Amino acid sequence: MKNLIYISLIGLFLITSCKKDDILTNGATLPFENNNIKIELVTTSAPLSIRDIYFFNASTGFAVSYDGKIYKTTNNGITWDLKYTNPTVNQPFFQILFTDANVGYVVGGSNSCGGTGCVPPGGLILKTTDGGNSWSKILQTSSFEEFVSISSNSSSDLFAISNGTKGRIYKSTNAGLSWTTIDSLNFNLHKIFFADNFGYCSGMNGKVIRSSDNGTTWTLNTTFTANYATDIKFINGNGYCIADNQIVYKTTDNGNNWTQSLNLQSRSFVLNPLTTNSCLVFGEGVYSGGDFGTWSGKIIQTTTAGNNWTETELKEIEPIRYTSFYSTTEGYAVAGSKLLKVKVK
Repeated sequence: MKNLIYISLIGLFLITSCKKDDILTNGATLPFENNNIKIELVTTSAPLSIRDIYFFNASTGFAVSYDGKIYKTTNNGITWDLKYTNPTVNQPFFQILFTDANVGYVVGGSNSCGGTGCVPPGGLILKTTDGGNSWSKILQTSSFEEFVSISSNSSSDLFAISNGTKGRIYKSTNAGLSWTTIDSLNFNLHKIFFADNFGYCSGMNGKVIRSSDNGTTWTLNTTFTANYATDIKFINGNGYCIADNQIVYKTTDNGNNWTQSLNLQSRSFVLNPLTTNSCLVFGEGVYSGGDFGTWSGKIIQTTTAGNNWTETELKEIEPIRYTSFYSTTEGYAVAGSKLLKVKVK
């Protein structure tokens, strides 16, 4: 009988040991690695108030901040050099886009301000032609408007979306020299994204509008049961969209049909489809508890085209809100003042 109990305890120990990765997934520490992903801490001193990052490769990247600054790194994100400071106060930056190694754009602005009788600074678009070393303003709009996202189509046309009294889509066919409003909507927009000859805009009331002619015309594509749709990205006709920072929807036919792929208890902020089967969703994990507690970071991963997902909670970091992948397997993620290197196996 004693031998039977002893053998049973050994078996229980072996089973528990085999589940080590599963236990680490709930409250993992850095560096973290399993069979599908590797996550390393690069620095705890990333620029403050980051609102977007863009990396060309492992060494060179940019960050834009809410306080109107543009930073550049050339040593894998370890240190950052300030390249531009917005001379207009209270006019934050929201997104950065490079169309080649030299030409890039930053969008931002504010359609509100504090105090009685104040005038909002409005929206702006900046451009660089020397790889981000210097920047100049190419568009300034009215006081009650802010640009929140920018993208380019397969014909190298630029598209930027703004919010103010209406949601608007701007287009430039000459590398930002001039801009035309091509659509105006009665709801705010969040993100614009192009893939192949299709364009997509997510926005309030769970709405997604789509262009099937490379951005010339736009129509309502779908309305999710949600207050808002946020991040939206596509690859090879497969797309994902986050609704209410909680539900992830998926399409396999360029947005003709959408199905729910993931419903989370905690919030998600940004997603990155890397291949037809591989996608990462970044957000927050559990709350530490108490009146002054914090949320941890979380990465949700699928290698089966959204059919199954695994979660990795990182208890040492804040929620992950901004990412940039320069290949189908490698990229960076920002969690507060921490920069992470992410490798998908």
